[in-house]
Amino acid sequence: MSKNKPHTILVVEDVDEISANMTAALKERGHRVERALDAEQAIQMAEENRPAVILTDLDLPTFDKLMNLLRAHTDLKNMVVAIIDITTPEVSDQTVNILGDFQALDDLIESSPASK
Repeated sequence: MSKNKPHTILVVEDVDEISANMTAALKERGHRVERALDAEQAIQMAEENRPAVILTDLDLPTFDKLMNLLRAHTDLKNMVVAIIDITTPEVSDQTVNILGDFQALDDLIESSPASK
């Protein structure tokens, strides 16, 4: 469980089972979770709720659209996007962070400007 204060995480996932599993793992770590099915819903929810992080996966059919909408959005262009992928080495650029586990996600959240 995360020792840090809880944050709101926006899970963007079109497969209900994956979304439910991510949600359960995040709630177990003490976070609040919002869920969106696609890019458009994610942008609307991010505007309303200002999550600390958007958590999604590379297989999301609207992943590219999500990234393009975030980059074009004046208030959300610096939103932190994370992907947990145990088969990919931990990497990040200025837009997307690919992380190996939920502890790395907690560390990312704590270091993001939205969590301050």
